[in-house]
Amino acid sequence: SLALWQSLEEPAASADGEDARELGWASALHEIGMMVSHHDHHRHSAYILGHVDASGFSQSQLRSLASLVLGQRGGLRKIEAMLSDPACAWQLMCLRLAVLLCHARKDPAHQELRLGQKGRGFLLSTPPGWSRAYPQSSWLLELEVAVWQKSGWKFEVELL
Repeated sequence: SLALWQSLEEPAASADGEDARELGWASALHEIGMMVSHHDHHRHSAYILGHVDASGFSQSQLRSLASLVLGQRGGLRKIEAMLSDPACAWQLMCLRLAVLLCHARKDPAHQELRLGQKGRGFLLSTPPGWSRAYPQSSWLLELEVAVWQKSGWKFEVELL
């Protein structure tokens, strides 16, 4: 998720680094709910992060992390309010893409992917032959496009 975030240009990525640090925390903690149950682990993760008393974190940081982690999979309606903030939407996109691309716990050559801004939306470009090399990831990306279409944000993928 951080590799995708770092590839972004302004105004998508914030210059102060706080959003990147928060995304890193959410990425590191996104599966904490697996300790409770594999089923709906994103909901368990969000609950734990939203209710834990973690020294060094403010309550607002923990709530923000909980929202990010809740949105890592499934529909976006549950975190619709979060999507009104462009920085949060970009964090969420990077986290969701990272989770999607690492679905089999393998590295799908993410270094070759380019995430950018296109109007009020996202554009993910792949290098030639990427979709043939990673057919399951390509299929999952197409499903992700459909999820974002319902959110008010556009997501396009150039699969080559």
